Amino acid sequence: MSLPEIAGHELQDLIGSGSCGAVYTARTSQGKMRAVKVLSSMAINRKALSTACQVLRSMPPHPGLLPVEDCCFDRSPYYVATPLVGEIGKDSQGRQTWHSTSLEEAFQQNRSTEEAWRIVYDLAEALAWLHKHGLPHGNLRPSNVLLEDDAECSVRITDLAQGWVGGVHHMELSNHFIYLCPDQAENPDGVFTGYGANWDVYSFGVLAYQLLTGHLPRGEAVWMEQMRHAQAQWDAGLPGQIDSLALLQGVRADPEITWPRPASSKWEERRRSIIERALDLNGSNRWVDLREVVHQFEVLEADYLLEESRQQTVHERVKQTKKVRLLTTTGLALLIALSLASIYGIFTLFRARKAEHTIGDNLATYEADVAAREDRAAQEIETRDERISTLTTERDGARAAKTVADANLQHAQTAVDRFLTQLLQTPTGNEMEVDFSRSQMQDALAFSMGNLGDLEKNPSMGVERARTYGNIGQIHLRLRDDAQARTYLEKARKEVLALIAADPDPARLPSYHQFLGRYNLLLSDLARRHGDTNTSYTLLQEAVPHLKDGLQADPDNRLARIEAARASLEFGIRSFNTGHLEEAENALAQVPIILDSTVIGEDLTSDESFLVARAEFNQGLIAKEKGELESALSTLIDAVQKMVDLVNGSSPQNQEQALKLAEAYTEIAELIGQHFNADDAKSAHQQAVAILIELNRLHPEWAEVKYLMARNDGAISQLERDAGDTSDAARHKQDAIEHVNELIADDETNRRYLFLQAKLRGEYAEMLADAGKSKEAVAMVKQAIEQTEALIAGGGGSADAPLTPEQKRWEIQLAQMYGVMGHSSQKAGQKDLAISSFTHANERWQRLSQAGQPDEIIQQGLNWSKDRLDKLK
Repeated sequence: MSLPEIAGHELQDLIGSGSCGAVYTARTSQGKMRAVKVLSSMAINRKALSTACQVLRSMPPHPGLLPVEDCCFDRSPYYVATPLVGEIGKDSQGRQTWHSTSLEEAFQQNRSTEEAWRIVYDLAEALAWLHKHGLPHGNLRPSNVLLEDDAECSVRITDLAQGWVGGVHHMELSNHFIYLCPDQAENPDGVFTGYGANWDVYSFGVLAYQLLTGHLPRGEAVWMEQMRHAQAQWDAGLPGQIDSLALLQGVRADPEITWPRPASSKWEERRRSIIERALDLNGSNRWVDLREVVHQFEVLEADYLLEESRQQTVHERVKQTKKVRLLTTTGLALLIALSLASIYGIFTLFRARKAEHTIGDNLATYEADVAAREDRAAQEIETRDERISTLTTERDGARAAKTVADANLQHAQTAVDRFLTQLLQTPTGNEMEVDFSRSQMQDALAFSMGNLGDLEKNPSMGVERARTYGNIGQIHLRLRDDAQARTYLEKARKEVLALIAADPDPARLPSYHQFLGRYNLLLSDLARRHGDTNTSYTLLQEAVPHLKDGLQADPDNRLARIEAARASLEFGIRSFNTGHLEEAENALAQVPIILDSTVIGEDLTSDESFLVARAEFNQGLIAKEKGELESALSTLIDAVQKMVDLVNGSSPQNQEQALKLAEAYTEIAELIGQHFNADDAKSAHQQAVAILIELNRLHPEWAEVKYLMARNDGAISQLERDAGDTSDAARHKQDAIEHVNELIADDETNRRYLFLQAKLRGEYAEMLADAGKSKEAVAMVKQAIEQTEALIAGGGGSADAPLTPEQKRWEIQLAQMYGVMGHSSQKAGQKDLAISSFTHANERWQRLSQAGQPDEIIQQGLNWSKDRLDKLK
């Protein structure tokens, strides 16, 4: 089973799992180890948890709080990254495991009373720091308090704002209600509305009592009974369940707090009274927050020190009295000793005078020895100076060698950078397919980013800087990080524009044009995927001439030829969709000219042939739009047959090729379904779905895969509905809607996703009406109509201008939805709404009929809506 993919982290081993998610060891891109908790979206309050993490990261650090180093709650997978606490061990099979000690293990260890109180004090101070900054924990349990052998603070508190708090959809409860305040268990929404700190005081009291006594203060008998019952279920192979309501009742049934043994001192008694007040079931009697608890502990310790100092003062006075007596005795002894010393001094003076003569002799000997040592030191200094001169010469030589080595290293880095550029731009289908693992992509990204700093500081390295920006952008594309890809591709584009303006050398201009065209083409793809069709069209319009200029200067460059052909094809399609038919025809006509096998000198690859076939198919659509139906039909049939022959039996070499193959199957299936055979269309859709399911399994965050799955499931559903298979049709339609809903949750303004969502909802509403669920159908299709009308209104353009093919498709979709609402409301007995809906549908079909060439779909829709309206009236 593959691990979740977290940006900037490589997940390694599972440490543990709980009610809200699973914790893994992870290595960052800088090589640092972390603990990453991957959270279940149903078991957390994303907004509250995100706010708590932001506050925790912004407030001053505390040694007792496990810091949050990274987190993400904007898109799935949601996660929180913290430092690792614990140590490496080995399991029964000798494999390395990571183990973190928590209060759960401390409860089972025989700790001294003072050691237990030290943990209680550290826990109180850490929670008081949280409360000082207005942040309740709300999830204080033994497993969320880690122990660290640290002189400054012995605890590390984690997992705040999780567990039984407000805004959680579903969570498996275990021992939560034993440690939570009963008020929180009954009203979890109050954690973040002012009650959280007071409830933390109760949970702190439970942990402190259990740490000091080894027992729970309340509900222990109920808890043990629940554990025995759950263990019996587990032993029988059944899922064990904890009755949280029984735990809550057991806690409330024990209002009094009793200690298993009497206090050892009055100070111990005062400490216990602080814990007892923290455990009071009446919130008004408890401490307001942990700052009050810490203050009470400080007052207690101050009283203890004051009494101890008084006892010490009495003891010191006794010692001083004894010391005075000792000094008196000592004084007498010293007087006697002074007398004896005087006698000894007279005797010593005689000996000193005799020693003076001996000292004079020794001084002469010493001076001679000093002179000899000075001579030796002078010789050593001369030797040292010679050595310094030699080392200076060697240093200068080493510096010169380093300069040469730096130059060689720069040349080597440039060569590696160019090789990476070629690998990233190698076209598929030419027996040179290149596939990279995610770690290899990260290594390539790290290499390019490592060189970027020096390149940005050197104004003369514009070409290398542009190519590096482009490589980084394309690596981010491979890693499916569209935001970073767009940033660096824009930088590369601006860098090349500056090169063209500053260096108009005819020998270099073609390569600059090729770079600029390539980056415009990639940025156009990004804009199209995010629904920004106007920006995509503008970038394609710029890319085509630049790629053409680059190809003319280097006609043997196969990559430049493919890029120029693809840019002309995409520009032709965009021009057709925006109503610029002549511009579209000219662009599409360039594709077979660019990819002419006689000019290339060898047969086209399958990808190149597919580009030519797509251009031919779109030329057929243009002919149909112009009313040349016979020519259009012949062209469409020939083009589809060519695309089918190219795609059937294809085998992708990597995941990017697999996505392109699935996209090709999707386009072919939709074309066949619109113009030819339904069975062949469904078969092609299923081929695409088989590829997309595997890609989605490997990369569940890949948006383009989900988008194609939604398109294929929606199309398969329509084909199954037309064939009478309503059950499978409804299932596929629901799958399609679920896929597109996931996409919109991460990208709420993407017009491409929103149009598809509205279309799928309208089609599903029609199925609901046919299944007898007319009221649900009316509500859903009304929502789809409002969404489509808002999207059409936000698309820009003049109301008097002719409809483009793309706008025509949107208007047809909207007219069909009004027909579905009329049909559904009539079945639901809402006659007025049915008449209004069919009237709107009829008006839109009439405008479409008068707006352009005759169209079978428009004529059928007009006849159907008019007939239904006449019958209702």
